[in-house]
Amino acid sequence: MKYLILLVAMIAAPAIAQDAEQRLQSALKNMDNLSAEFKQTLRDEDKNIIQQSRGTLALQRPGKFAWIYTDPFEQRIIADGNELWVYDVELDQVTVKPMGESISNTPIMILMKQSDVSKQFNISEVGQRKFLYWVELKPADANLEYTSIYIGLDDGEVRAMELQDQFGQSTQIVFENLRVNVVHNPATFKFVPPPGVDVYGVGG
Repeated sequence: MKYLILLVAMIAAPAIAQDAEQRLQSALKNMDNLSAEFKQTLRDEDKNIIQQSRGTLALQRPGKFAWIYTDPFEQRIIADGNELWVYDVELDQVTVKPMGESISNTPIMILMKQSDVSKQFNISEVGQRKFLYWVELKPADANLEYTSIYIGLDDGEVRAMELQDQFGQSTQIVFENLRVNVVHNPATFKFVPPPGVDVYGVGG
């Protein structure tokens, strides 16, 4: 009997992994031209809250997004398809870098993906937790700063992400009022540095 149980488990494990991958790929495929509000919580290795912030996200494939922090401090992260602009309002400072090298090892690349994310991650099922179906992504690239990325799905859409780093800290991002197939104003993904701010990097 124990051999039969083991055999069933061996057969079921790949099927579960495949189901998790299919659900994730299907959800990511349907994320073109989205807008959402988000709440972000950073916790230390003991699960104590270090920082909470809120903001908005606009995404347009291929290659454009606007990740805007509104509370407690304003910061604008704009990808225009070629360059990534980071504007820290409090510091009155802008940093600009080529977009490819700036987001290649960051979680936003998952949301930007139209290709197969299983090429960069090992995907497994976590299961139902707090009203969401969760999958875990283990990066194949050791250079990624996060050791695990969890994605919460509901009704075929990405509703939350949890990022765990090598120091035991975790960042949870919960998306609210998520809408897809939004017609964005082109100005959403363009950034012009305000007069007088310090600009670091090459761009423009």
